[in-house]
Amino acid sequence: MKNFLLAAGIFIAGITTCHSQAFGVKAGINFANFRGDDADDFNVLSGFHGGIVAEMRLLDALSVQPEFLYSVQGAKTKDETYKLNYVNLPVMLKLYFTDSFNIHAGPQIGLLISESDSFTPFESNTYDLGLAAGLEFFFADNFSAQARYVAGNTKVSDNRELKNTVVQLSLCYMF
Repeated sequence: MKNFLLAAGIFIAGITTCHSQAFGVKAGINFANFRGDDADDFNVLSGFHGGIVAEMRLLDALSVQPEFLYSVQGAKTKDETYKLNYVNLPVMLKLYFTDSFNIHAGPQIGLLISESDSFTPFESNTYDLGLAAGLEFFFADNFSAQARYVAGNTKVSDNRELKNTVVQLSLCYMF
């Protein structure tokens, strides 16, 4: 918990100290699943994510975008749905090829805030560390569409060989 609060503090400090910045909101759909040795019986779970973003320009074609998101992840079988609700803090380094198109990548830390009753026997881990990468296209003034893949690097449970994997499709509005 201390590490997560430290990361949130860095996020807020970074936003308030940068000179060239934009703030925004984003929301979208998640296509989540598990990967790993014990993931054979799992299928894609559709969920959602939403939250706030801040973009800080470092150079003309380079910026950093920390985000604070609520995200529904997990997977399902034909009999059960395993929902894991996280507060995620991704920090994306964005490389702009044009004013309206960029690719981005960076680390993400997640804090598990709740889980479905069907996942309780797995004794889930509190944190999820991962790597994210994607692309973004601005299609109108301050509106963009993003596609991102997030690969969790931390097992979701010490009892099973499962890691999160999420494909996110988002709409974002920057102020």
